[in-house]
Order: sequence, then C-alpha cells, then structure tokens
Amino acid sequence: MYTPTQDLRRQIAEEAARLIYDEGYRDYRIAKTKAAQRFGQQQSYLQPTNEEVEQALQDHIRLFESETQPAILRHHREIALEAMDFLQAFHPVLVGAALEGTSGPLSAVTLQLRANAPEEVMMHLDDHQIPFQTQERRLNYGKRQDYYPLFRLYVDNIEVELLVIPDDPRFANAALSPITGKGIRRAEPQKVRELLAEME
Repeated sequence: MYTPTQDLRRQIAEEAARLIYDEGYRDYRIAKTKAAQRFGQQQSYLQPTNEEVEQALQDHIRLFESETQPAILRHHREIALEAMDFLQAFHPVLVGAALEGTSGPLSAVTLQLRANAPEEVMMHLDDHQIPFQTQERRLNYGKRQDYYPLFRLYVDNIEVELLVIPDDPRFANAALSPITGKGIRRAEPQKVRELLAEME
C-alpha cells in the first residue's frame, strides 16, 4: 500500500511517462519537472528517478497502448534497419526507444555512428541529397563528458537521429545511460533483424 507521498511520486512518474509517450518529450528531467508542476509540486524528494519513469513508461504502453504500439515499434525498427543499411560504412548501432521497445508516435529512431570526422557523414547525406539539421548531444563516458554532433532527418515522417562518435578505441565502450547509469544498450543490424523476426 502506498503512502500519500509514495502515491504522489508514482503519479508524477506516470504523468512523466505519458508526456514522453503521447507528447514526445525526450528529456526525462524536463518531463518529470513538467509532470510535477501539473500536480502543483516542486519538492525534489517527490521527483521519481529516471528508472521509475522508464518503468512507468513500460506500464503505460502495456496498459493503454497494447493494441497500437507494436505497429509503431515495428515501423521504427524497420526504419532503423533501412537507415543502418544505408549507413553501414559508419558501423551504425541502434539505441534508445526503438531498441528498448518503448517507441511512441513521436519518438525518434536513434542511431550511433562512428566516423573519423562528422563531415564524412554530412558528405554521405549530401551526396544522396538527403536534407538534415545539425545539432549536438551530450554524452557521458564516465570521466569524459562532452557534446557530439547530431544530425536529424526524416524517413516516412519519422525523425531519425544520427549521433556521430569518434572512430577511436577510446570510445569503444558504450556511453553511460542517463536512466540506469550503466552502459547504453546498443544493437547492431543483425540484432535488429532478430528483434523484427521475433515480432512476426
């Protein structure tokens, strides 16, 4: 049985999960802050952890989106595999919602690429006349935290993020997940094919 404090914390986690799924929030911290505000709360002790929000997101999908979400997830994984084949020269791996199984209608398909210079990826996209936007994303490699180039493009109206990591042995290990604090899960093309086969 939940205490009033635990119950409010759970409700904030559930609302943050809804914001992530239904409204496309990508940053868990922002989603949690927005959810807390909707309950008129600002106390830090009421903030759920990212892991609690991730669990609430999985519960939300299972309880409310079980009929429609599998088709969304399949489509996102198919797009991921198509993009990985196109970008095979950059050793792509899938990360994020499409790998974790939590893709929503506004989620992005996120690939990590390795290149000697981000310009190599830009030239590849330009050569194939693929429009893209350039941003940056912060990654945590333990003692080394920095911003890395991120290219955004669209396939079938689905946002695809290409995060470019230096092709250097120092970056062989996965960056740390802001949700678990452990290495981000990654999947190579063959694993994505297996995930799609399991959805048959």
